[in-house]
Amino acid sequence: MKNTTTTITPEQINELIKNRRTIFPHECTGEKIDDKIIWQLLENATWSPNHGKLEPWQFFVFADETREKLGDFLIKLYKKLTPKEDYNELKATKLRNRMSESSHIIVVVAKTNQNPRIPEIEDIEAVACGIQNLQLSATVYGLASYWGTGALVYAEETHSQLGLSDNEKVVGFLYLGVPKDDLVKEATRKPIQEKVVWIK
Repeated sequence: MKNTTTTITPEQINELIKNRRTIFPHECTGEKIDDKIIWQLLENATWSPNHGKLEPWQFFVFADETREKLGDFLIKLYKKLTPKEDYNELKATKLRNRMSESSHIIVVVAKTNQNPRIPEIEDIEAVACGIQNLQLSATVYGLASYWGTGALVYAEETHSQLGLSDNEKVVGFLYLGVPKDDLVKEATRKPIQEKVVWIK
C-alpha cells in the first residue's frame, strides 16, 4: 500500500489518538488562544469524510465579550427549563464560570437534509467526525477541549437563539482553552478483543 503521509509516522498517529483527553473549562487557565489557531482547528474539522461532499457543518464562535452573552443566555435557559425544586445555584455558577475559563466556545451545527437521498444521520455523523478532527488538532497544539451536550445544548430555545432553520441541528458545544501545566490525565480502554466480532 502506498504511503501518502510522508511526514507523520503510524506511531505518531497512534499516540495522538491515545493521548487526546477531555479537559474541562475549570481545568484551564483562562488564557486566550490566538484566533489564528482557532481558524486552523476549524479548517481541520472540515476535512472529515462527508457523504455527497455536502460539508454539512456550521460553526458559531464565541470569544471575548460574546462568551459572557452566551453565559447569560445559558443561565436564563437553565432557570427556565429546570423545575424550581431541582434548581441548583452551584450548577448555574458553573455555567457562568465556563465562559471565562474557556478561551473560545464553538457551537457546532449539522446542516441536514440538503440532499433527499442522504439520510440525516449521515450528516450528523460527518459533523461528529469533524469534531474529532478538531479535538485531535487541539491536542497537537497542547490545548484543552471539552465537547458539551445535554438539555441546554439541544433545547429549542438554543436552536432559535442561533437563528437555525428546521434542517439545522446543534451537535454540541466545544469549549477550548489552555490547560493548567500540572494537569495530567490518565485514561484506559477495555481490550479491543472484547469489542470486535471478526467474521470468518
